[in-house]
Amino acid sequence: MNAQPSFRLDPLTGWRLASSEGIAWSADGATLAQRPGTLRPLDDPSGDLGGRAMPRRVAAGPGGQLYLITSKGRLVWYDPCLERFAPVPCGQDGRLGLLDPIAITVTAAGELLALDGQARMVTALSLADWRLKRQWGPFVVQDGALCPARPRPGIDPATGRPDGTLVLPGDIWDPRDLAVLPDGRIAASDRETGTIAFFDWRGWLQSQTAGASDEQAPLQGPDALAVGADGTLFVLEADAPGIAQLGCDGRIIARSDNGDGLPAPIEAATLAIDRDGTIWVSTRLPCAARPHCCDPSGRIAPHAGDCLAPTGCSLMAFDADGHAILGTSRQPCLHRAEEIARLEHGQLAFERLDGGRTGTVWDRARLDADIPEGAVIELLAYSSDSALDALTVDALPDTAWTVTALGPATGEVVAAIRTRPGRYLWLRMRFSGDGLLTPTLRALTITYPRNSSARHLPAVWSSEPQSADFLQRFMMLFDEIRAGVTGHLDDLPALIDPMATPAAEAGAHGADFLDWLGGWIGLTLDRNWSAARRRRLVAEAPALFRIKGTVEGLRRHVEIYTGIDPKIVEHFRLRRWLTLDESRLDGSAALWGPELIRRLELDGYAEIGRFALVDGGDPLTDPIAAFAHRATVYVPVSEGFSDRDLAALEDVVDAARPAHVEVDVHVMQPRFVMGCDTLLGVNTILGSGIETAIADRSTLGDDIRLAGPPHVFSLSPGTRLGVDTTLE
Repeated sequence: MNAQPSFRLDPLTGWRLASSEGIAWSADGATLAQRPGTLRPLDDPSGDLGGRAMPRRVAAGPGGQLYLITSKGRLVWYDPCLERFAPVPCGQDGRLGLLDPIAITVTAAGELLALDGQARMVTALSLADWRLKRQWGPFVVQDGALCPARPRPGIDPATGRPDGTLVLPGDIWDPRDLAVLPDGRIAASDRETGTIAFFDWRGWLQSQTAGASDEQAPLQGPDALAVGADGTLFVLEADAPGIAQLGCDGRIIARSDNGDGLPAPIEAATLAIDRDGTIWVSTRLPCAARPHCCDPSGRIAPHAGDCLAPTGCSLMAFDADGHAILGTSRQPCLHRAEEIARLEHGQLAFERLDGGRTGTVWDRARLDADIPEGAVIELLAYSSDSALDALTVDALPDTAWTVTALGPATGEVVAAIRTRPGRYLWLRMRFSGDGLLTPTLRALTITYPRNSSARHLPAVWSSEPQSADFLQRFMMLFDEIRAGVTGHLDDLPALIDPMATPAAEAGAHGADFLDWLGGWIGLTLDRNWSAARRRRLVAEAPALFRIKGTVEGLRRHVEIYTGIDPKIVEHFRLRRWLTLDESRLDGSAALWGPELIRRLELDGYAEIGRFALVDGGDPLTDPIAAFAHRATVYVPVSEGFSDRDLAALEDVVDAARPAHVEVDVHVMQPRFVMGCDTLLGVNTILGSGIETAIADRSTLGDDIRLAGPPHVFSLSPGTRLGVDTTLE
């Protein structure tokens, strides 16, 4: 079946809007807008970006746990077993040494990061035992860059003893919020420099960015932070109306002052936060199960009294300090008032669509939408062979438009376009709700021309225009059912294309036909590889099979995986034994000796500790066999090359090498160390980005060498002081 021409309207390709009224746009799609006066301001002091992110003082952890900074600066956590907020198990009064915590967040490694507004430091605490893992900061600003600083303890003038405060140097940074990115980096907004500072998991400063680009101005007072599912960093600008969106490279890709493009407001099934700070939790455990809950050390927690709310209540409410809000005897269960009051009606109008031919019969509209009970989406369509202007279209009477109402549905919704034939199509959509519920439109696809199975029926059934239109729309019902079966056959060519077949990323779950496709040609793919690498390997498999077992085949396999052309040294090419009547005494030849193989020879090479028991091979062929069937692959890698990548690389080499050849893999880091088995052009690479070693922060290794003791001054034999020497 040939694919029909279509128009795709979505956030990626563009909505092609002519007008919009009463509709709100976000990353999740189009919905009915909130009523005026009910919108939460983006610059709310809580830092929740108008309800679209966690407030600065609240963080969600694994297992449904919540962490909260109270108004008194204490750190408490929500225990789902006890159904209440409790102080953290360690620390003095729940402070854990924090002077003024203003923001918290949780990392994927099971650590809670707390930003101390007074000490200007970030503290990492283990969620398992609340042990202090590390601290970094404060930083001073030097020429717009952050440099580590060391605060001094405050001294009480009366007693001369520390008073528990810190004296910070001038030009200190002013961090306001923290966020953890999907790649593990930690972002901190700094009002002093107007930048976002990025740290690695150890707290080492990696980079700073003001987000400026050719199209966007720098950040103006970065404050609250939030991270989208795709890694986009949302930054509230205190000195400008709106929110800036930063891409993975740290540059601003868009700005919004009305919430457009931002995540939908937080209305999770297990957690909700009201404008006044009230926290609603809906994850409850039966009271009988609470004595079996364990504390972080693994001990069974004791029974702590009855449930705060009756068992039949589905919600628990807490104020901004974590204190439970209880119901009354008449109304023991609390119910959350709906904060988001929406308009009951909204409308979209799309630009004119051109079918390219006179008398085009428009087929159907496919909506990716959610329409809850009590909400409706109406599709209005009008077509004509004349390219009418906007004023003429707006002046059309309501009777000129065909209306198709779409009821409750989730996912794909299909509706027939019931207009008369015409080259140009105008579409409008009316959203209707009850003031609380709203339809959501994520994408819209318009297909044309109509190509139903009615054309295979007797022509007399379509002799009249009305009969033909009804028959075509009636047969569309069966065409949809048939398309669900034949669609798999239509998609079959994409399944056998290595660059198009579905493939899950490394470590992710989902449909992955790439492994199935590789199995057709005998390839076993490692799911720890990235999808792009696996696609290239399958695509080039036919060519690789022709050169498998050769040096070129091994080189190409490694190049596909790493993206770098490796150097392969075959050891037999290194033979340079000094042979009688065949070699020259020019320094390039080497003498053969028993210490190379270390075979045990009685009365010859038998010193304990030097010989080795070799049970194979002929001693007469050792000069040849010593370097036969061996090779070394030198692969330049970047600093981020991990042990996991090395194991995958070794698997690639093992699969591509000949069975009788032993291949060693040698990875080369971007460094240049002379005198350590250095072969210029083979196992050396001129790298960049080598960081300067800093005391208390750098780890000694191959990249850092300690200098030896200074040379002692001495006179060479025959040298006379004052005659043959000169002091400079």
